[in-house]
Amino acid sequence: MKLLTLLLATASFTASARAAEPARPMAMQPSLETVKRFPSDFNMIGVGVSHSGVVYASAPATMKRYSASVVRIDAKSGALIPFPDKGWNRFEHNPVEREVWVSVPALWVDDRNHLWVLDSSLPSVDQKTLPPKLVEFDAETGRLIQIYHFGPDITPADSLNDVRVDTTTNTAYITNESGNGGLVVMDLDTGAYRLVLANTRSGVADPNQHLHIYGELARKKNGSLPVTQDDGMALSPDRTWLYYRPLTDHNYWRIATADLRNAHLTDAELDKKAQYLGQSVMSGGMEIDSCNRLWVGDIENHGLYALSLPTGAKTLQTQKIFDNPAVLDWADGFAIAQNWLYISDSRLDEIAFQNSRPLKGPTTIYRMKLPPCQPINAPDVTQDHETPR
Repeated sequence: MKLLTLLLATASFTASARAAEPARPMAMQPSLETVKRFPSDFNMIGVGVSHSGVVYASAPATMKRYSASVVRIDAKSGALIPFPDKGWNRFEHNPVEREVWVSVPALWVDDRNHLWVLDSSLPSVDQKTLPPKLVEFDAETGRLIQIYHFGPDITPADSLNDVRVDTTTNTAYITNESGNGGLVVMDLDTGAYRLVLANTRSGVADPNQHLHIYGELARKKNGSLPVTQDDGMALSPDRTWLYYRPLTDHNYWRIATADLRNAHLTDAELDKKAQYLGQSVMSGGMEIDSCNRLWVGDIENHGLYALSLPTGAKTLQTQKIFDNPAVLDWADGFAIAQNWLYISDSRLDEIAFQNSRPLKGPTTIYRMKLPPCQPINAPDVTQDHETPR
C-alpha cells in the first residue's frame, strides 16, 4: 500500500464555527495508507470493514446508477466483487422474487462481525415495490441473515442515511437526512421501528447555517442551497450514548440510548433530553473509537479531526489531525477494525454541486493507524455556544 504522510496539528476554531484556523504543527506524523482507489463507474461513499479486515464499499445511486451498488474488495487483486452477488446489484424497477439494491449510502459492522447494509431506496422509484431496507449479513462469509423492510411511514420525502447497531439490546439506530430529519429506532427482534426527534432542534439543520465549498456557498445542481438533516452518527463503546448531527450546520448532539428506546417518551420530551455539545467542523459521517474519540471530516476545509468530550465538559474539544486537500478531499465515511481507522473520500465537492470544480482524482478509501488512548494535549478550542432553540 502506498504510504502518505499526515500532518498532526492542533486547531483553533472560530466562534462562527465555519472554518478551522491555521493549525500549529506537532512533532508526531502518523501515516495514511491507500486501501483502494475506485474507477469512475463506482463513486464510493460508504465503507465497512469486517473484524478480519475484509473491506466493503457502496456507491449510492442518488446522482446516477453505477456499475454496482455494494462491493467487496478482493484483498489480493483489489478487484471489486459485487456483494452479495451480481443479482442484488442488477437493478430493476420491478424485480420478480428477488431483492435488489436501490441506493446504498451506508455500511457498518457490529461487534458480532455482522455487516449491516442500509438501502435508502429513492423517491424516483415505487417504494411500495422497492421500499427502504436494512440488511444483515455475516461480514466474513457474506451469508444473508435478515432483511428488514420499512413501511410507508418512511416516505419518499425521507432519506435514511447512516446506521449503528447495539447488539446488547438488539436495536438499530438510523439517521434521516431529508424531510423533517430525526432518527429511526428499530427493535431488531420484532422489526418494529419509530421515527423520533423529527423537526426538533437536533433533528434538523440550523437554517441560518449553510455548507461552503471553496469559500463560497455550495449550490445544488438546480441552484438552491443544500439542506441536509440528521446525517452522521456514532454509538459510544459502552452503547449508552448516540452521537449525531445534521450535515449542513456545525452543531453536535448526543442522547442517551435508553431514552431513545423508551417508547413512552414523546418527541418533545426526547428533545429536552438531547444534549447539545457545541459547534465544531461540518462533518458528514463520524465514528468513535475505544478511547471515546469522535473521528470526523471537515467537508468545508478538507481536514480530518478528532473530537473529545472530557469528563465534566459540556462542549467537544476539537483537534486537527490531517490537513492536505491534495490527498484527502471530502472525508465522508468511517470504519474501525483491528485498530485502523478507515476513511472514505467521496470527493462530493467535485461531483455533487452546481459550483463544483473539476474532478481531481478518484474516490478513495484510506486507512490510518489509531493513536494510543492518551489525553489530547491541546486546549479546548471549541467555543461554548448557547444551545440552539
